[in-house]
Amino acid sequence: MLSNIKKNKGVYYITKKQNVFSTTYIDVRKKEERVYTDEVVKLLPKITKTNRYFLEWKLRQKSTKRIIDYLISKNKPLKILDIGCGNGWFSNQLSLIKNTTIYALDINDIELEQAARVFQKSNLKFIYADIFASETDILQDFDIITVNSCIQYFENSEKTLNLLKRKLKLNGELHILDSPFYKSSEVQKAKERTEVYYKNLGVPKMINNYFHHRVESLIGFEVLYSPKKIITNKLLRKKDSPFMWLVFAKKN
Repeated sequence: MLSNIKKNKGVYYITKKQNVFSTTYIDVRKKEERVYTDEVVKLLPKITKTNRYFLEWKLRQKSTKRIIDYLISKNKPLKILDIGCGNGWFSNQLSLIKNTTIYALDINDIELEQAARVFQKSNLKFIYADIFASETDILQDFDIITVNSCIQYFENSEKTLNLLKRKLKLNGELHILDSPFYKSSEVQKAKERTEVYYKNLGVPKMINNYFHHRVESLIGFEVLYSPKKIITNKLLRKKDSPFMWLVFAKKN
C-alpha cells in the first residue's frame, strides 16, 4: 500500500505539506501546554499528577481501554486507519493489539515526525496526507477506522464521515471517540464559547479551523457509550468521558 510513497523522518508523505492549519494548531497546543517531550508522549495516556491535564488524561485512559477491549474481543487480524493521530499516542495503543496493522494519518507534520520518532514499530505506519486528496485513494479496505478527538477540525462532518465509510471493507467499522457533537439548539452558544476561548488564548485564527457539528450528521451510527448525567454519579464523583462513543458498521 505504501511501498512507492516517499518517506521522511519516519513519515510517509502521500500529499504535499500544507502548513496553514498545522502552524496555527501547534501555536494553540503550545499555549495550552499540550506539546509534550518524547519521554512524556511515550507514556501516554498515562501522565504524572503534576500535569495540568492529569484528570483529562484519566478520562481518556477509560475511553481508550473501552475501545481496546472491544477490538481485542474481535479476536481476528485488523487493518486499522487512525485519523488525526497527532503525536501518535492512541495509534500506539492500537498497535499493542495482536495481529493489527495501524495506518496513522494527520496533516500536522511536527507531531507526526515526533510520533514516528517515539513509536518505531513494524505494524505502525505514520502518514502525512490530506484525506480528501485523490492520492489517498490507495488507503482502502480497512476493518476499523478511528476518529479520536479530531472531528471538530473537519469543516463538513457528513462529507468526512461519508468518505471514511467508503474506505471500510464490508462489515468494517468506523468509530468516533472523545469528540463533541451538539444539538441544533446548542450550536450557536458553542460557537460563541469557542470564539471567546481562542481570542483569550491569543490565537484567534484557530476559530476558522474549529467546527461545531450537529448530532443530525451521525447517520447510521450506534451509540456504544454515552455519558451518564445522574445525581448519584456526581455525588460519588464517578468520572468518565463526557463524549459519546459512536460506531458505524458497513453492511453493504
